[in-house]
Amino acid sequence: MFSDGRARSPESGLETFCPLVPPPAQPSVRAPRTASHLARQVAGLAAAVTLATACGSQEHPFSLATAAAATNNRMVAAFAASHPRPVATTLESSMDVSVNGEDVHFVMHVMNHTARKLEVTFPSGQTHDIAVMDAAGSEVWRWSSGQMFTQALRNQPLAPQASLSYSMHWHRPRAHGPLIAIATLTSTNYPLESRAVFALP
Repeated sequence: MFSDGRARSPESGLETFCPLVPPPAQPSVRAPRTASHLARQVAGLAAAVTLATACGSQEHPFSLATAAAATNNRMVAAFAASHPRPVATTLESSMDVSVNGEDVHFVMHVMNHTARKLEVTFPSGQTHDIAVMDAAGSEVWRWSSGQMFTQALRNQPLAPQASLSYSMHWHRPRAHGPLIAIATLTSTNYPLESRAVFALP
């Protein structure tokens, strides 16, 4: 047998051509898949699914922004629940001033922002007062001037988150120009003061 498939007959001496036939292929034997190999395949499949979802959906960026906002809201709510704001421990006061024709109207507000009921003590029937000063610091008007109050001690209860309002009027003021109003709570245990600047023509 020659390398090209030719063969010589021993009887006749003639050459014949026999095409070479490759030997039958042996069945391939796959190595058993290990756990790490399977894990790599699962990870790859998950990455492919994620990539396909990201590329195939035009709403993906919006969905990510929405999820981030929802997560941020949950974090803020959780932080607020675990870190409550401190509760105030004293009373607070403020004052409103309005000029209406020949009258000046003052309102003093006293607010209890604490979490407990308070007892505000007054040495007499007077609970508040207001004085108006000019630019030089001279007193030009006082609400309590010429008034009489009882001399009995009194207590005013004030519930948590409750407020008191005291209204005062200045009729036909003779002062002009910039003025400052100083309102006071005439309490012995919670003396408060509020100031407001206003002007009269």
